[in-house]
Parts: sequence; structure tokens; C-alpha cells
Amino acid sequence: MKRFSTKPTVYLIDGSNFSLRFWERASGESADELERAFLGWLGELARTATLRPSCFRVVFDGPYRKPFATGSAITVYYSDNEPADEMLVERGYFMEREGIRAIIVTSDNGLRDRASAEGVKTMTCETFRALADAELRKESR
Repeated sequence: MKRFSTKPTVYLIDGSNFSLRFWERASGESADELERAFLGWLGELARTATLRPSCFRVVFDGPYRKPFATGSAITVYYSDNEPADEMLVERGYFMEREGIRAIIVTSDNGLRDRASAEGVKTMTCETFRALADAELRKESR
């Protein structure tokens, strides 16, 4: 994939997997601070022209925490006692069956395999991040 589609898409993001993967370099920060930094970056991305028609559903592992203000295109969920992977696959499966374009974003190979078995498209965090960085650079020109 060379760029994001301009078609409306629901990006179902494995928030814990994604935020920890790319913000590890921010040493000394708590998980909550990493989540806020990730959601701030995602909010900036959601405002780009290409992704304005799309929305983002971010699922974090664990109990509810007060989320960072993200804007209307981003909804944050916390899995509580249910594995976040279950929530992502279930939502992706439902959306695909309803004809809604959905992509699960994770670098968890087990989750990607399960989603693919259910007919749900996936994208790695690395691919999403590379496409996002290109989109943000394009917008800043």
C-alpha cells in the first residue's frame, strides 16, 4: 500500500500495541502519557484532507482511563476484562458483514491472523505509521 485511500474507512487500532511500539523512545513516560501522545498524533492525522472521511476506533487493553481529548473522528475504548484483540476482531467482523470498509491496525501477528481468517483486512502499525507520516508531510507543505 503506497498511500491511504480517500474512501471512508473505519480504522480499528490496537492502541496498546501501536502506542507502545512507537513511543518507546520517550523513556520515563507512563503508559497514560504514551497513550495521550499517541492520541494527539492520531488527532492531527485525522484532520488531514485524505482521512477526514474516515474514523478511528482505538482499543486499549485494561480498565477505563480518562482519555485525551481527540476530536469527533476518534473514539477510544478500554477492554476492561475482555482482551482488546477480541473487541477488535468482533468489531471488524461485524463491520465487514455490514459492508463497512474496516481495517484492523496492529503488529500483533496472532491478531492479524485471526482477523484475516474472519475476512477482515489488516495493516501493520509500521505501515500505518509510514503512510501517516507521508500524509502529515504532504499536509504541511
